[in-house]
Amino acid sequence: SLWGKVFQRLITFTAYFLFRPKVMWEDKALKKQLKGSAAVFVANHTHHFDGALTGAILGRYKPYVLVSKNWYDKKGVGTMIRWCRCLPIDLSGADAQWYMTAEQYLKNGGSMMIFPEGGIARGGKIEQFKSGAALLSASTGTPIIPMAIYGEYNAVIGKRQKILIGKAIESACPEDMRHSKYAKQLAAQAEAEVKRLYGVLEQRYGKLPVYEESYIEQ
Repeated sequence: SLWGKVFQRLITFTAYFLFRPKVMWEDKALKKQLKGSAAVFVANHTHHFDGALTGAILGRYKPYVLVSKNWYDKKGVGTMIRWCRCLPIDLSGADAQWYMTAEQYLKNGGSMMIFPEGGIARGGKIEQFKSGAALLSASTGTPIIPMAIYGEYNAVIGKRQKILIGKAIESACPEDMRHSKYAKQLAAQAEAEVKRLYGVLEQRYGKLPVYEESYIEQ
């Protein structure tokens, strides 16, 4: 809707004004290559603002951000979420609707933004990636684009939020392998890449209290 587009631009302006994100690409050519192409963006999840921030910095690719149905259905904030490019997922049970919708969107050349940990990491580390995003990649042949989000969301003043976008993880499921099995491999690879990317930022800008563990490669 027109109002949805206006609100999305307002969210983008607000995210850039408040958090001043510094976006870095390991493969600068990928920035142009992804325009108009399907992609599954995945990242670590440390804050409720992650969805709005990633939706803003990836605006040119128009990704749908996967959000918890609990937030999607909330009064007030849920209405604003529904105005944006968001797709709800019911984390309390087996929810196949989000997957079918996302799969069709990717087949039509769209992109998705997913946080494979399934929620905000509260255990002092980047949690194991669930296979939903990887299964979408495996079934559609869509590349996974790993991202690391670094920072504490200091509004207006303080350190800027940092995002490092890694190289594409190509998806080509062997004919003799089930998508579900291949997805586990992709999920593990994506998780390792996000941790590596975070480690690069950690080494460059210092360790934050967001995680107890350090991801700097030894």
